[in-house]
Amino acid sequence: MDLTTLAGDPTSEPDDLAGAVDAAAGEVAAFGPVLGLVEHDAPAVRTAVARALPHLAAMEINVPFAPFAVDALISLTADPHGDVRNWACFGLGTQMDEVDGTTVREALAARLTDRHGEARREALIGLARRRDPRALPAVRAALCRSDVWLLEVEAAGALGDSSLHPLVIRHLDGWDGGAARTVAAVARLTDPDGLGADLIDGLAAWYRSGGPLAVDADPGWWRIALDLLELAPYRATELASAVARCLGSDQHALDVLDDSTLGALARTHGWSGVLRA
Repeated sequence: MDLTTLAGDPTSEPDDLAGAVDAAAGEVAAFGPVLGLVEHDAPAVRTAVARALPHLAAMEINVPFAPFAVDALISLTADPHGDVRNWACFGLGTQMDEVDGTTVREALAARLTDRHGEARREALIGLARRRDPRALPAVRAALCRSDVWLLEVEAAGALGDSSLHPLVIRHLDGWDGGAARTVAAVARLTDPDGLGADLIDGLAAWYRSGGPLAVDADPGWWRIALDLLELAPYRATELASAVARCLGSDQHALDVLDDSTLGALARTHGWSGVLRA
């Protein structure tokens, strides 16, 4: 049975309706029916709504109506049920992190002391991604504990505050795979000496060799840069400027940098780009 039919039937089982919402998260026409379930009595349904709304709002045809999804997620961050708050904070804080404003920040800040640990951490990273100063003491308190969660370390990277660096260094060990790379990126992002001369020199060498256009170029330094920029895209300006200085008068390499993903991201954050010959 489809979502519209289940939503209109008062005898529908909550689990069936929640499953229909999840299944419809990729369907453009589901945006309206899902919004209509924001205040459903069943927590399972409201949880599914919080999961689905960011995906539905991101669809090109639905973008003009995204503010309705934002308003719905803001209301769900204060839901009585912890799982609902968790998914709403994740959706609002991270999946829709391009959305900012006083009401969004206030909703996330209100969850910094949430009794539900996952909701609290999702709110923290969401607030840190917006570089709201209220995230700093919460991140510092989290890093002072021994049982640190990855999202809390990521929040330190998103803020990039150098006062957090000694606390981040305490937590470098004990991570595996992608988590270890993320924590290493956070150490760079909070380092008072900057992102690292090794990274800047490595990227400069990569752009001299042709960057992403060169078949035999080693993208290792670019992967490290991506780890940084995933957490703190605003640092692209700093990184691009440093690499450009390192490249000096190598116009070909400067052009490769200017046309690269790093160059494009840096320009969205105010970088003027390199001077073309």
